[in-house]
Amino acid sequence: MSANLEEKPILRYDPKTFGYSVISDAPEVDQTHKPGEVYFSEDVMKTEIEEIFMKEWLLVGRVEEVEKSGDYFTHQVADEPVVVARDKAGNIQAFANVCRHRGVKVAWGEGNTKYFSCPYHGWVYGTNGELVDAQYLDKSKSFDKKNCSLPKIRNEMWEGFIFINFNDDAQPLMHSLEAWDFPKTYEPYQMGRLKLANKFAMDIPSNWKFLNENLTDIYHIAVLHAATFGPAQPLEGYRYKTFDGGYHGRFTGGTLVPEGKSLFGPIPWLPEELHSGGFSSHLPPNVAWFPRFDYVSIGTNWPISADKSVSITYQLFPEDHFSQPDFKEKAQQYVDFYRAFMDEDTEMIDALQKGMKSRFYKPGPVSPFEAGVMGTIKHAVDDLGHG
Repeated sequence: MSANLEEKPILRYDPKTFGYSVISDAPEVDQTHKPGEVYFSEDVMKTEIEEIFMKEWLLVGRVEEVEKSGDYFTHQVADEPVVVARDKAGNIQAFANVCRHRGVKVAWGEGNTKYFSCPYHGWVYGTNGELVDAQYLDKSKSFDKKNCSLPKIRNEMWEGFIFINFNDDAQPLMHSLEAWDFPKTYEPYQMGRLKLANKFAMDIPSNWKFLNENLTDIYHIAVLHAATFGPAQPLEGYRYKTFDGGYHGRFTGGTLVPEGKSLFGPIPWLPEELHSGGFSSHLPPNVAWFPRFDYVSIGTNWPISADKSVSITYQLFPEDHFSQPDFKEKAQQYVDFYRAFMDEDTEMIDALQKGMKSRFYKPGPVSPFEAGVMGTIKHAVDDLGHG
């Protein structure tokens, strides 16, 4: 991020009062976008996996997904399969989903189980990761079950979200969240009191960074999303600040349903000054936050290859709403609308991905409304020496 943006943001935000003020003499942005290679190079992708995804805190799910003992879900981070489970003692733990015998997965999808079992040679593990049985090895003098538990992956929780970290030497989760003002910014939403209503995945034909950038790009909303949520989120209603690796944006307007009109009304405990519009933020390395005045939507963006990614979306509502007789039908409208505008984005970032390989592509100038994009890409590109 250039010094002028960092020192003199276009719109100033005060997290203590949730107040915003427009700076009339907004700076000229003298940056350009990044070269195409950073979006299609396999070498860049390998570096990102090792230096970002294997070292930073990653949001992989919600505690509601493992509410009861034996509940589990699986996840994939690059070539690393993961299983998250609540064991018999009630603890939520994360493990490498890799049998200690020949490396085959021991869990698939999600569900509830007493044991994880390898389908190849029948090794059995408890939901606490400990090896329970290894067929025909019980008489071996050198074999010790205690040395064959599923490898643990460090995990921590915040506001009902489950994070993992492959790096045992990483700072605690709150060190990163507080450095980026997430607890302070989102305290009024009390997301730990919200419950998961919808979770769904979408395949995206582009580099994972393009999805991150797109979801922090205010510049395109009025153009690309003119038929969906653009009219409910006018550009003049945005106030935002950037930080090293992302941004926080606050806007006034509607929510993410047709015409921006909520089907539930404001979150009951949300302060009145937040009863319009909401926030959008980027949590490094790959989380898009979309709290609205009536619900919270979170999107995580995962690399599959240099030109393919998957986006997983979580939609949260106040628990009281779940007892409404038509809750599922209403909540499904939020899913359908989200998919509709993501289809608009997907078509465009597919075109972006293809454009990066053109011999005629030359990085263009950055708009002031793309300050969030530059903050986001800095974490994944500049900080790794690919700028």
